Amino acid sequence: MRNSALAHHAIVQRDYAVLSQALLAGASGQLRNMATTGGNLLQRTRPACTSATRPCPATKREPGSGCSAIGGANRTLAILGTSEHCIATNPSDMNVAMAALEATIHVQGINGERSIPIADFHLLPGSTPQRETLLEPGDLITHVTLPPPMPGNRSLYLKLRDRALV
Repeated sequence: MRNSALAHHAIVQRDYAVLSQALLAGASGQLRNMATTGGNLLQRTRPACTSATRPCPATKREPGSGCSAIGGANRTLAILGTSEHCIATNPSDMNVAMAALEATIHVQGINGERSIPIADFHLLPGSTPQRETLLEPGDLITHVTLPPPMPGNRSLYLKLRDRALV
């Protein structure tokens, strides 16, 4: 499903406002019109230390290559977990909202169907930095489910970022 359609879906806006707001805060309208739920779930982590002149070794996704951000400027890193190997950030606002909502990712693979709680779906950066999710070769995300909203449930997504403070 395209992010724009999900963000503007009446049920999502009513029952899962945090998800709708996260999607609307996360990208421009042009990107939301092309981006998908599956694509957002699979966004690669990227460290803020990455630049054209000084790329972070972790962007190579090579075990043992190190993380330049550890011990350096890292105040915007590791929203969804860290390890002693890397503190790169998953760039998806949608993933933060899905984690708060305790979403379940449904996958079809060569070994059949399985359901993965989002808390288990993304792997912490560890000794296998090239592996970021529990997906196996040949797996396909088929859909995502959210638990029913609690009566009287209210939520809000507030995105703090430097460029909004200027």
